[in-house]
Amino acid sequence: MAAEFGVLGVVEARIDGRPVDLGHARQRCVLGVLLVEAGRPVTVDQLIDRVWGGSAPQRAAGALYSYLSRLRTAVAAGAEIRREPGGYLLTVDPQAIDLHRFRRLMTLARGADSDRAAADLIGQALSLWRADPFAGLDTPWLSAMRRTLLGERFAAELDLNDVLLRLGRHGELLPGLSAAVAEHPLDERLAGQAMLALYRCGRQADADERYRRIRRRLADELGSDPGAALRRLHEQILTADPALAVPAPDPGRSGAPVAAAATVPAQLPADVRAFTGRTGELAALDRLLESPDDDEPPLTVALLSGTAGVGKSALAVRWAHRVRDAFPDGQLYVNLRGYDAEQPVAVADALAGFLTALGVRGPEIPPGTDERAGRYRSELTGRRMLVLLDNASSVEQVRPLLPGSGSCLVLITSRDSLPGMVAVHGAERVNLDLLPLPDALGLLRKLIGARVDRETAAAEALAAACARLPLALRIAAELAADRSDVPLADLVAELGDHRVRLDLLDAGGDPRAEVRAVFSWSYRSLPDPAARVFRLFGLHPGETAHVDAVAALTGTDPAETRRLLGVLVRASLVQAGPGGRYGMHDLLRAYAAELATGQDAEPDRRTALTRLFDHYLAKSVAAMAALHPDGAPAAGDPDAARAWIEAERPNLAVICAYGTAHGWYQHTVALAETLFRYLDAGGPAAEAAAVTASAVSAARAVGDRDAQARALSHLGRLHRRQGRPHEAAATYRQALELYAELGDRAAEALVLRNLGSVDWLLGDYRQAADHYQRALALYGPRGDDAGQADALVRLGLIDARLGDRMRAEQRFGAALELYVTLGDRFSEAYVLSLLARLPHRPVALDRAADRLEQSLDAVRRTGDRTAEAYVLTDLAAIRARQDRLAEAAGHLRRALVLHRRIGDRASEAEALNDLGRVLHAAGDAGEARTQHGQALDLAEEIGDRYEVARAHDGIGATWRDTGDLGRARPHLDRARRIFADLRVPAAPGAAAPVPVPGR
Repeated sequence: MAAEFGVLGVVEARIDGRPVDLGHARQRCVLGVLLVEAGRPVTVDQLIDRVWGGSAPQRAAGALYSYLSRLRTAVAAGAEIRREPGGYLLTVDPQAIDLHRFRRLMTLARGADSDRAAADLIGQALSLWRADPFAGLDTPWLSAMRRTLLGERFAAELDLNDVLLRLGRHGELLPGLSAAVAEHPLDERLAGQAMLALYRCGRQADADERYRRIRRRLADELGSDPGAALRRLHEQILTADPALAVPAPDPGRSGAPVAAAATVPAQLPADVRAFTGRTGELAALDRLLESPDDDEPPLTVALLSGTAGVGKSALAVRWAHRVRDAFPDGQLYVNLRGYDAEQPVAVADALAGFLTALGVRGPEIPPGTDERAGRYRSELTGRRMLVLLDNASSVEQVRPLLPGSGSCLVLITSRDSLPGMVAVHGAERVNLDLLPLPDALGLLRKLIGARVDRETAAAEALAAACARLPLALRIAAELAADRSDVPLADLVAELGDHRVRLDLLDAGGDPRAEVRAVFSWSYRSLPDPAARVFRLFGLHPGETAHVDAVAALTGTDPAETRRLLGVLVRASLVQAGPGGRYGMHDLLRAYAAELATGQDAEPDRRTALTRLFDHYLAKSVAAMAALHPDGAPAAGDPDAARAWIEAERPNLAVICAYGTAHGWYQHTVALAETLFRYLDAGGPAAEAAAVTASAVSAARAVGDRDAQARALSHLGRLHRRQGRPHEAAATYRQALELYAELGDRAAEALVLRNLGSVDWLLGDYRQAADHYQRALALYGPRGDDAGQADALVRLGLIDARLGDRMRAEQRFGAALELYVTLGDRFSEAYVLSLLARLPHRPVALDRAADRLEQSLDAVRRTGDRTAEAYVLTDLAAIRARQDRLAEAAGHLRRALVLHRRIGDRASEAEALNDLGRVLHAAGDAGEARTQHGQALDLAEEIGDRYEVARAHDGIGATWRDTGDLGRARPHLDRARRIFADLRVPAAPGAAAPVPVPGR
């Protein structure tokens, strides 16, 4: 008979299309619980708790048995309810239950080959919903489950929106999206979909307004800013990014994802082949997803602990794949390498990786660990995500990686029990013991087949010899499969001959120590070339390595290296990953390195690592030649070069740190110098700073003062870019001292100029002028007209800020003559814009604007985003002077997009204040105040007191002009005090000239 069961509405059952009488509400509650848990036993205590909550009667168990008996009879034609050792079990085809059919259809939709297929599957899934789940029933557990399921339906609706947007059906979506936004005003993914639909319908201004509306709501109600995905979409809308164009008809899955959708990371490693057993542990993990009582916060941290090699990571990954649909906003994963003495993953690096996966661009990733952790928690707020922290060694290593949102679940694996996670963070611990003998035999059976049943005693002995550790069992099974003609008993005896203790593991009866015998047994069976690759691979300091890097390390032809790595993969000693990359279990890596130390002479090991450093340096040089040919013909494919650097960035940072720690100083210096331009322009500033700091240490170790000075100068620039002016100044002073000793006057002048820019940012104008004057004095005798002009511009900026208009005009005029003589049209346009911004300056505004438009075209052709942002800011100032306020605001918004991409936080604060003043002049006081508020937060963070004062002045002016003097006065008074302290006139307005560091 055909049976159908439903919980997505009233709890119901139908047999051959006819409804079944399920009895009263409490009895239907019991069936509802069993239908949700179909195929999994539910204990009596769980049933009582879920059906009655805290108000269970004294004889609840008796009543429950009566309900189950009636239900067993009522549904007998389509399902079976039986008593199991673990509780009551409902046995039925899951696809006969609407909830499980809904989840299955959504899984199929998310993996569909085309968007049309996905849309059809999601439509089928949503059509199963008749009303709210468990309609008419009300218990604490059912209410919590109802909220969870409604969240799944909402996620499905959002998925459908994404698919229909990809299919170009934005017009028909827009009315429904507008209504949904009104119902869910704080949902960023939904807001992004509405913004994209508006934009594609030709309503760019409405899309911009939609963004500003949710930004205000988030700030007012949650005290947060929009996430990275929504900010990026807004930037794309403002710049009319071609990526937002209506897609071609009927695109397949291979098309670009909808820009409006939030970034959904899927970082889980591949599921484990031939996974066996662990049913009890999987059930324990499943229970972690159960909704708590109403008075209890949701579980946010779970801990899977057990000895090394026992299969913690495999179990965690298997379970994570099983439940991924319960986390529609994505899954994050990091191997923390907590037990790697050389290269454990730093918390800051793990956070940077997570932020990148969540859609935060490199320049936006904060520098410090605490700031990154805060941004990470903000990005996860409201998202339903699973975070898998593998191989953690301590509470300190994982605490900053914990989300602040109860909507996320963190699963940690560790060899230690981490009691602090339980005591402080309320983690649920699941302890993983050795595989029970039947499961160990089951794993061997999956890997080597029927021999296990034919030679049961020998198979049991083999399992015992492997200490029932999955890692050792897999290695032993691969060797047994390769020698299928040898009886298992002989292999067990052979294994016994190799039994020794593994030094890095505990002795004294610890079963982990037995794994070394299996490693040794498998290793001794390798051909000599493969054994050598295994040993040397253990020396690689990174987590994974491309086949080309392994070839360099071993000095072997890449094709032969790939073949030998295949031998190691088949022996389960090495793991193959995507894109030609390979990795090792940490125990195997330690064992391989131990073998290399014992069998390969120290000069041979050092030569191998030197080849590895040579490889990374040569590939980096080639990549940079393709990306930045500097006038020479491009050498290689820029896209391929960029892809190589991005794929190898984690290894490059590790290589630099390792090189500094172990004596590859020249390689570290050269590698950091080569990569600086790329990392400075596009990589996370903190990562670039770490690489550059390694170069400083390496150069200092070999006494290369010139390289040390260059690295310090680079590091100062990175500190300034990160909004850390005091660190920047200290670093620049070290570089200045070295350049003075070396007699490199050109470099000394450049550092003086950069020091002056830091002083300017901190409001120390006298010190800034002194540095600029000293730079000017160094440029003059060298005949460096460009340097002199730059110093004159910067001195003129100080004069203008301090109110000396005549001197500023003289300096700008002298710089202009030099730039005209040099034929530098770009700098000429900049100086013209500065002259035009001086009060009462009779320079032709149209001439300045024309030159800036020409500069804008030029920098866009070259792809120089930094220069483009500066020109847009200059042009906005001119348009504001011409009362073309809408145009000025547009230029400033585009400049802000670029400043944020670049990571130029000082220029971002200045542009925010400029935009606030333009919007205020245009009559939008509320939005002007929002921009000034953002400028205030940023300027206070980076220590730019002048922009702090401008922000207070702008906020006060908007309140004053709307008649609210009570709110205006504190801001205006604060601005006045700061301006007086800086000894500058009150803020001259949106068109005030500002410095452009590095120009």
